[in-house]
Amino acid sequence: MKSLKFLGLLICLFLILGAIFEIGISLYIDLYSLIIVIGGAIGYSFIKNNKKEYINNIGKGAVFFGWLGLLIGLIALTGGKYNNWGDIDKMGKALAVLLLPVFYGYIIKLTTMSFSE
Repeated sequence: MKSLKFLGLLICLFLILGAIFEIGISLYIDLYSLIIVIGGAIGYSFIKNNKKEYINNIGKGAVFFGWLGLLIGLIALTGGKYNNWGDIDKMGKALAVLLLPVFYGYIIKLTTMSFSE
C-alpha cells in the first residue's frame, strides 16, 4: 500500500509541476511565503508535541500557516502600506504573491500525506 501512496504523490506532483512549468515557474517562487509556511508548519508540529504524528502535524501546520500568510498579505495589500490600492498592475502582482502561501501549504500537506501512517 505504501507504493500506491508514493505513486499517487508522483502523479499529483507531476500534474502540478506540469502546470507550473507551462505557466512559468518564476510566478510560483516567493521566499517569504515559503518561510512563513515552513516555519509555521514546524512550529505547529512542536506545539502539538506528538512524535507519532509529527509528519502529519507538519502538513496540518503548513495549511494553517498558508492561510495565515494569505491573510497577512491581504492586510498588507488593503492597508495601503505599499501604495498599491487601485493600481491594477501592482495589485495583480500582490494578489498573486498573497496566494502563494496557501499553494505552498497544500503542496506540503499533499507530500506529508504520503509519508504519514
